[in-house]
Amino acid sequence: MANFTAKILGNSVSAMTASQALLSNASNNIANVNTPGYSRRDISIQTRIDPAAVDGILRIGSGVQLGEISRVTNSFLEDSLRRAVSRQGAATVRNEYLARVENVFSLSGPTMTVGSTLNDFFSAVNQLGVDPSNLDLRLNVLQKGEDLVGTIRSTFQEIANSQNELDKRVSMEVGSINSITKEVAHLNSVIAQRESVGVTATDERDQRDTVLSKLAEKISFNIVETPNGMVNCVLENGFPLVNQETSRDLSVTATPTFGGATMPRSLSDSVLSYVVYNFGSADAPSHLDLTQMIKNGGGSLAGVLQMRGYADPSNTSPYEADGDLVALATRIEALTRNLITEVNQVYRGGDEDPVTAGVQPRAGDLNGNTPDVFGLFDFDFSGVKDSDGDGAATATDLAATGLHTFSNLLKLGISSPDQFAAARDLDPTPGSLEFATGDGSNAQALAGLRTDAFSYSLGALSFTGTFDELYNSAVSTAGNMKSAAQLESDVANASYMTASSKRDEFSSVNLDEEFANVIKYQKAFQASARMIKTASEIIDVIVSLI
Repeated sequence: MANFTAKILGNSVSAMTASQALLSNASNNIANVNTPGYSRRDISIQTRIDPAAVDGILRIGSGVQLGEISRVTNSFLEDSLRRAVSRQGAATVRNEYLARVENVFSLSGPTMTVGSTLNDFFSAVNQLGVDPSNLDLRLNVLQKGEDLVGTIRSTFQEIANSQNELDKRVSMEVGSINSITKEVAHLNSVIAQRESVGVTATDERDQRDTVLSKLAEKISFNIVETPNGMVNCVLENGFPLVNQETSRDLSVTATPTFGGATMPRSLSDSVLSYVVYNFGSADAPSHLDLTQMIKNGGGSLAGVLQMRGYADPSNTSPYEADGDLVALATRIEALTRNLITEVNQVYRGGDEDPVTAGVQPRAGDLNGNTPDVFGLFDFDFSGVKDSDGDGAATATDLAATGLHTFSNLLKLGISSPDQFAAARDLDPTPGSLEFATGDGSNAQALAGLRTDAFSYSLGALSFTGTFDELYNSAVSTAGNMKSAAQLESDVANASYMTASSKRDEFSSVNLDEEFANVIKYQKAFQASARMIKTASEIIDVIVSLI
């Protein structure tokens, strides 16, 4: 008699084994339904090849056997998600910091701004021009001048402080990146070792994908998977952050080897740091500049660098650097320099004595004194301010000081109401000064500057317009930057949600599907057990007949 009963038993046992494995896998999927980064597991099953026919006639089959366990993933969806995470990281940083800076240029609220104090100062000077002997009006000019100087200094300092904060954050971001790349390299090693003996490292691959997502939050990169299961993380220029079992630590320095003897300054007169890789040693470094390349990518480090700015080592001024904060600070600094030069020259009333070398002031205060070269708007500096001694405040004088920024040093050149020079000389004789009581012509000339157009050229800024137009351009620039950052953040968040949803649809655990599988595998197990019972009954019948 052909041994079909053995086939029934063998096939049923293999089916019960497969059902148990599938049930166990389903239970693991259900258990990890809320585990971040978990990818659904799938066990392949296949029919066993029947080595011989029963009774030399029928090849019924030898049941079922288990295949490989695998992660249900899609490399394209995983890569899309990482790119969305990088974009979100950069957009979040820019939106966060621009929200803070935008408040400095707010057009509403109780806080004084450069625009409001500029308006108040020129209005006060205009009023004084009508009644220059009025001490209350003089006190008002003094107070409004102090307000203008104070808001310029505080506005500029707020921007400079934000740049300093971002510069410090660069080191923090790079430290996090180095820690994450070490973890990726370690997981590469573990995965390669386990899979070298034919075991799929499903859990470790999940962990690595989670770590890679964390890395994408910090910096954008491309992934190349090697045949041994490892991944290489490569920057846009081909620099490998992770090369199989090896990670390369980035570093931050303010003294890169590719820089000159004098590095470009920051807004606060320090040096902006660079993100580099040291091909040399600690004692003899050789730096590769990665700063600008990283800045042009995604991730929170890119967002930090986009806000802070990048200074080419050949730059000679803080305002030659790019970056959102630099663009705003440049407009404030340009206004400051105009106050120190153009406004001071008008305040001195022109040249009283063309015969004598240099510019002799024609303006006078209540005590008959003429103003100094930087008589109205001055700056804290212990050296020589009028470098050429020509009696005129010029850009050449500012350059000769060696200072890079004047906005945080700006101060009012007068300290009492009677020192404001509202009058101009009435005596046409060179070298002879005469001021009429009640003359406010110098104040009127100064007030007229509010509607005069000036040319401003500083760093990347080239602008022609009035004081108000220059400041309004700063306000609109800040507003446009914030609007663009908010839009970018919204788009990045939406892209992330879409990419995350698509990844989850493909890879995450679906409880309804798993519950259906549990019922299916359970019934398959029960059916297989029933077949074993049936085979046992058949054997009993055969034995009873012998």
